[in-house]
Amino acid sequence: MVGADCTFCRNIAADSFDIVGGGPRTLVVLDRQPINQGHVLVLPRRHAEDFASLTEEEVVEMALLAQRADRAVRALFGDVTTGTNLLMSNGASADQGVPHAHLHVIPRQDDDGYEFREDPTRYPLVPLDDDEREGLRRHIDTGHAPAPDRSGT
Repeated sequence: MVGADCTFCRNIAADSFDIVGGGPRTLVVLDRQPINQGHVLVLPRRHAEDFASLTEEEVVEMALLAQRADRAVRALFGDVTTGTNLLMSNGASADQGVPHAHLHVIPRQDDDGYEFREDPTRYPLVPLDDDEREGLRRHIDTGHAPAPDRSGT
């Protein structure tokens, strides 16, 4: 989905994003459908489908730019911004609208109408068994979890 197939790649190539910051690997752009004033996206310049597809350098730069964006939003809109959400969806089943990794920095206000709440009564949790827990721990500790196969083959 690189290039012409990716909306974000096309916008980067056409310089049609409203860019408010960035680094060598990433951009900070105004969200075209903001939830609140100052809502931005932090995204890699190169095509990476989701979080698992990012390089370590991109992850670090995105995190640092998201923190700067969060601080900027609070400084500029502090009279109405009382919190922020940092949100990244990965994959269609997680409601990722554009298959190009992007991290939302969403300014929040009391009673702004946007809900991001978990209801534990709707999601019965099945605990991990010992093998699953150990496998998760091993992959996290070593960093050697296999990357998802996105080739479609």
